[in-house]
Amino acid sequence: MQAILEGKMDEAGLSPAERALMEYVELITQAAYRSTAEDVQKLRDAGWKEEQIAEAVYITGLFAFFNRVADAFGIPAQNYLLSGKLTP
Repeated sequence: MQAILEGKMDEAGLSPAERALMEYVELITQAAYRSTAEDVQKLRDAGWKEEQIAEAVYITGLFAFFNRVADAFGIPAQNYLLSGKLTP
């Protein structure tokens, strides 16, 4: 099983474009209202297409929604990686 790299982007072996996208997703997750046109332009400059940027935002928003619903209903975390049911 591969090592879990949650939150360790420096150890994940990401390309500069992937790193830029992950940093943008982190921004959207933590404070979407702080996203600027310049943030999106950095992604374009890194080679991401409009459709890819939009998809990243949609997926990030959906995960935030699902997590909030699960939290509101008290659904416990499944911990698939730790249980061995899902491998990275």
